[in-house]
Amino acid sequence: MTNPDKTPHEGRLQRRASESGGYVNSFRQVLKRHGLTMGSVALLGLFLPDAWDRLDAALTPLLHSPLKYIAAAGGLIIFFRLYQRRRNPQANSRHTLWLGYLLFISVVEEMAFRLFLPNELTQALPFFAAVVLSNALFAVIHYITLRWHWWNCLFVFAGGLGFSHMLYQSGDLAMVILAHWFFTFLNTPAPPSSRPAAHPDAESFP
Repeated sequence: MTNPDKTPHEGRLQRRASESGGYVNSFRQVLKRHGLTMGSVALLGLFLPDAWDRLDAALTPLLHSPLKYIAAAGGLIIFFRLYQRRRNPQANSRHTLWLGYLLFISVVEEMAFRLFLPNELTQALPFFAAVVLSNALFAVIHYITLRWHWWNCLFVFAGGLGFSHMLYQSGDLAMVILAHWFFTFLNTPAPPSSRPAAHPDAESFP
């Protein structure tokens, strides 16, 4: 049954269109608004003091046992594609590209908001406060760039805290990235589309 309070310009995650008509309803918009923002933050983080040393240390498990992570990534890809085809038999190359985008966003977000920014903020703040502030910024960016509902951004914030805990307990950035990729896919398994979805779980991003 259709929700009478939900207009064609309001989605499962996204707020209804702004008065100026602002709405994120294409893969290209996601790339420009969110992907470019997060990629830029991660790139800037590489210029912070000791960033490369921290990155090298966090990738040590991957460098020592690469086959384990390759196998895990391969298993995830198989699961993702089967999931997509089960929910939408017409899943096409856009859906495959979407998986690549979700991996990219998992990499840059974990580098920026779980590794670089918290460690830089500890120069002025206690460690816990630095982690909270970094993940709060992470959630705010989702609110602005993807126009998500505030309650979805609260889940983003909580998830970010969980990934922070996972990273600082294990020191394994690659495993955290794979976990991020998995949960991000479950949240948004299909690329956005301005066209009505033929299946309730297809094109579910907006």
